[in-house]
Order: sequence, then structure tokens, then C-alpha cells
Amino acid sequence: MLEIEKKKLFFKSKEIWFSDSPFDVKGYQAVTFRECKNKVDATGFKRKEFTTLVIDLSQDLDNIWKKMDNTSCRYGVNRAKRDGVNILRNSHYDEFVAINQSFRVNKGLDEGAIDIEFMKKYGMLLVAEFKGEIIGGHFYLEDGENMRSLVAASKRLSVDKKMATLIGNANKLLIWEAINIAREKGIREFDMGGYYTGKTKDEQKEKINSFKKSFGSDVVTHYVYEKYYSSIFKCFRLIRRICG
Repeated sequence: MLEIEKKKLFFKSKEIWFSDSPFDVKGYQAVTFRECKNKVDATGFKRKEFTTLVIDLSQDLDNIWKKMDNTSCRYGVNRAKRDGVNILRNSHYDEFVAINQSFRVNKGLDEGAIDIEFMKKYGMLLVAEFKGEIIGGHFYLEDGENMRSLVAASKRLSVDKKMATLIGNANKLLIWEAINIAREKGIREFDMGGYYTGKTKDEQKEKINSFKKSFGSDVVTHYVYEKYYSSIFKCFRLIRRICG
């Protein structure tokens, strides 16, 4: 279980990841539980489903590898290695933050800044290096039993087609390396970070679904629980969401 404290003005809230079920906390204006495995009715908590893709890391590594799609996935991992892509752990934070900001702008999203100290405290950063240049990276939240993809970004939207292909393969190698590291740490589940199940057709999100499924992951339902202990903070957060 991973507990993250957040502060906005004089409000304190807590975000808890990977708990089996929600529970009350003291001294906070709100609490949010993410990636809960159990569906329960908890007093005062609002519950919603969250669909994601998970790889069971209790399997043999060879079995995990064989479940990955050969054409779209395993080939890309091997090609990235042959091309000389290197994967570095917990380094080049500044470059990753800059890549993430640029990547989101190119996709028409908000900047979505991620704090370096947050990354150092709560998870693992992997970056892909090619000929001395950082070309992309993934940040994962983790506790003793779970690893979950939270932020992924690369330079593929601002380079030519040949380089974009190389970066696409590097992205697959990043995930494969994360899976290997997670198993070495004794982590049980590797969470790909969400699976789109919306009723509105979205080709881009469906492509991301296909990419994630190519790693042999299984679709599972987890739950998000949220509870407010302060009506003032609830209004404050609602206003912030409306105003963006």
C-alpha cells in the first residue's frame, strides 16, 4: 500500500494506492483510494469502477515473454536492443519532465507537470537513451506488491518517421525492462495504467488499448473510493475541477 499526502492551501488530503479496501483516515479533509481490488459498500465513500490491464508477475518470465505479441511487441523489444537503446533507472529526471511537458502540448493536453521529488519518493523512473540523448521515459508508482504505470512520454511526436519508429520500439523496451525489474523486486502485479471502456468510439484510446494488450495483460476491474470529511474542501475541489 502506498500513501501519498497532498496539500492545497490549508487543506490536507490523502491518496492511497493498492489497498484491498477503503478505510477511514484521521486528520485529513478528504481521502481517495485508487486501484482497490475489492468491491465493498463503505459508509460515506463514493465508489466507481476503474478498468485496467494487469500482468501476473508470479508467472515464469519465459511465459510472460511468450504471451507478448510477437510481431507488434517482442520484435520491437529486440529491435530496440539491436539499435543500441539503453534503459537507465532513476536518473535524468529533468529531461523526462521536459519531454513530458512537450509531449502533452503536442497532443493538445494540459502541461500535466510531474514533480521530481514526487517521483523520487514514490516510484521508479526509467528513461530510454539513444546515442547520448534521452528520447522517452516511464514513471511507475510502486509498493512491495504492485507496480503501476503513471506517466509515459517520449519525443516521437516531434521527430521524423524513422526516429519515431525507433522511439516506439524503445517504448516497448522500457515496459519490458520495468516488468523484469518488478519481478526482481518480488512484486506480484504489473499494472499497465488503465484500459479505455468508454461508450464513445475513440480511435486513439483504442490504439492504446491494443498496444497495452499486446504485452499479454489481462483486463481487470479495480475500484476508486473517495470520501470527504470537509464540505468546504469538497466545494473547493469541485470549483477547481470546473475551472480546470
